[in-house]
Formats: sequence, structure tokens, C-alpha cells
Amino acid sequence: METYLAEWMHIGLRWLHLVTAITWVGSSFYFNRIDRSFRPPEPPIDRVSGHLWSIHGGSIYNYRRYPLGPGFVPGQLKWSKWESMGTWVSGALLLAVIYWWGASVNLLSGSSPLSPASAIGISAVSIVASWFIYDALCKAIANDRILIVVLTIFFGASVWGFSQLFSGKAAYLHTGIAMGTIMAGNVWFVILPGQRRMLKAIDDGTIDDFDVGADAKRRNFHANYLTLPVLFAMIGAHFPITYGHDYGWLAFILISAAGVSIRHFFNTMHAGEAKFGYIALGAAFILATMLLIAPKHLFSERSVSAETVDLARVERIRTERCTPCHAENPTFEGFDEAPKGVTFENLAKMSLLAANIDQQVVLTDTMPPGNLTEMTEKERAVIGEWIAQGAPAE
Repeated sequence: METYLAEWMHIGLRWLHLVTAITWVGSSFYFNRIDRSFRPPEPPIDRVSGHLWSIHGGSIYNYRRYPLGPGFVPGQLKWSKWESMGTWVSGALLLAVIYWWGASVNLLSGSSPLSPASAIGISAVSIVASWFIYDALCKAIANDRILIVVLTIFFGASVWGFSQLFSGKAAYLHTGIAMGTIMAGNVWFVILPGQRRMLKAIDDGTIDDFDVGADAKRRNFHANYLTLPVLFAMIGAHFPITYGHDYGWLAFILISAAGVSIRHFFNTMHAGEAKFGYIALGAAFILATMLLIAPKHLFSERSVSAETVDLARVERIRTERCTPCHAENPTFEGFDEAPKGVTFENLAKMSLLAANIDQQVVLTDTMPPGNLTEMTEKERAVIGEWIAQGAPAE
């Protein structure tokens, strides 16, 4: 019953998180695109710093930007704030259901020195601490270029540190949550208060002397470039070839750099000066990642032992290390059903999924999760040899 309810909570929260994230990211991308597409109005219009003509859905639209407002507070003003709150809250709840509830399976790696309770504590503290560290850095470092370098080091150190304490996929996810927390924190603690002060200044008639809030624009700039790395953190946790590698943390950094580079290309394109070199740079980062984490046999033929693999030994590994979880009726505590419905009742069924087993058991050690059944390196090698010989069932 507990596992069944947890699965439905997982489905509901995953769906909610996806919807709110699409709304938030879509809104962010849309407004950044419009902001960079504005051009000075001709002839000049009072209080308008830029305008944009656009066509969509059979209609033509005209946008105007008022840095200090139109001279009055509009009666109906659309705020963009609940998207970020909904995304962050649903993501936090999803973290609790998947990684805290199942800490021993999803949060911890087999070599982690932490207990589930201490790992959950570090997880929670790291999320809150990420905002305070980032906010302190923004306030302490005035030079934007230096700040970007420091923040890059901070995020790189974060994914490396998380990978030393948590499982690879949890390390990716926590780095993404740290970035998402920073983005949501900027909305609620910096940007929205600045907008409220702006509206008050318009209402009071003191808007011409109002500081439009360079800090808010700075924080929005950071969020713009963090978006693609955060999205990769969310999907990267589903691909063991990235997080399961010994240098998975470096792969995260390189792919995030690719995301930043690609995002910068779109920013230049919206500004009317598309710089395609940043697409090439992003592709170079991706290629470097592919080479970094490539399996050893990728560029050479995989060696196969002349001696036929002992199927009896493979069978023992199956029953001792795999079927406690991947069975019609799992015997491992906490598993009411086989993960994702995958069962290995016999070698014939295992043979059908040999490529996936190779990826998650041999080339990486992401399965068993957290090495719950204590599979040894020698046993992984036996499975690798069995797969190399065609994964025979008999």
C-alpha cells in the first residue's frame, strides 16, 4: 500500500512540476526574447524606451516597454510570480517523495559514508544554504565578470561535492535544485520587492527619482543563463551514462557550459546580432563530454574471452543480486513490485535487456541502486563477459 500511494504521489507531483516548470521557463524565455527584441520607437514616445511589432495566431501585436511606468499604475497588471513558486514547491515535494522517502535507494550511493537520516539533513540544508551563499556573493562582488567566475566555481564545486556524498543522479538533481532555489529566491526576495517599490513610487509621484533596480536586472540575467543547466539537471538524472561515470560531475559542468553558450546565442539572436560561434562552442562542450565519458571499448572492438562464460555463475548473480528487486514478487524490503515493471525471472528475460544491463551494471555502477544487493566488481565483470558473448540464456 505504501509503495502504491508513493507512486501516485510521484505521478501527481511529477506532472505538476512539469506543468509549472513549462509555464515558468516559457514565461522567462518569452520575456527575455521580447526585452532583447525591443527597438527605440520612431518617432519617440514619451516614457517608452522600446517597442516591438509581432505577429502570432492571425493577429498583430504591439509591445511597449516603460522602464519607469506609463505615468500611472495600471488597474490590471499581470504579475509573473506564481510560476516560480509552483515550480519550486512541486520540485521540493518531489525531492521528498523520491529521494528522502527512498533515501537508501535513490539518495545514497553504495560507497557513501552517510546514513539515510544524515543524508536527508545535508540535502535539506544544502538547498537553503545555496540561496544564502549566492545572495551573499552577489552583495559582496560588484564586478559582474568576477561574480560570474565565482558562481561558476561555486556550482562546479557543488556538483563535485554532492557526487562525493550522494548517488550520481542525486548529485545532479541537487545541483539543479540549488540553481532552481536561487532562481526562485531572486524572484521572491529581489525582483518582486523591487517591482512593488516601483509601483509605490509611481503612485507617490516620485518615480522620476526612482532607482529602477540594477540588482534585479542582474539577478534576472543570472536566471536567464541558469535555465538550461537546470533543465539538464532534471533530465540528466535519467541517463546513467552521464551521472554514472567517475567523471559524471565534470560531465555536468561541461554540459551546463554548453547550455549557457547556446542560451547566449539565442540572446544575441533576439538582440539582432546572432553570433553562431556560440552554437559551435556549445557543440564543442557536448563533444568533449561525449569523449570524456565514452566507454573504453567504444573506439575499439570489445575483447571477448575464448573461454565460455559459466552460466551457472551468471544465474547465481541473477538470483542473489538482481531478482531480490526485479521479480514478480520482490523479496527486498521496501519493494512491493519490480522497479518500472522490469523482471528478471530467468536468463532469457535478462538477455532481452542485455544492452540496458550493460549500460547500468557493467559500464556504470548505477544498478543495483545504491548497490543494495552488494554486487561485487568481479560479478559485474562476469555479467560484462556474459553480455560480450551474446548474453546466452542456455
